[in-house]
Amino acid sequence: LADVDVVIDLVGNCTDDTGTRSLQVLRRGGLLVSAPVRGWPTLVQDAAAVGVRATHYEVAPDGQKLAVISRLLESGDIKVYVDEVFDLEDAAEAHRHMESGHARGKVVLNVARG
Repeated sequence: LADVDVVIDLVGNCTDDTGTRSLQVLRRGGLLVSAPVRGWPTLVQDAAAVGVRATHYEVAPDGQKLAVISRLLESGDIKVYVDEVFDLEDAAEAHRHMESGHARGKVVLNVARG
């Protein structure tokens, strides 16, 4: 993968291999949008050094918007594909499943107690 216009990173952190790989696949002048902000100043410097731009995306909870999303889910207008549900005690197994590359949909941790 190379010469990508935009990478949106919602999972890594700015100093791990996700941030590094994101910078490597972007075309010169491309844009990295990162939700993780740990190590942010370093990522901005690294991006500039290879000729790409970096910005971060911050999420803030919004009850009204969450209510709209809830209604859309309940009505079926938005569909969520769940690959597998794991109990919280099996979080390590869930993580291995995600890293395997075989998950086709969301991997869910069930934190509710019976």
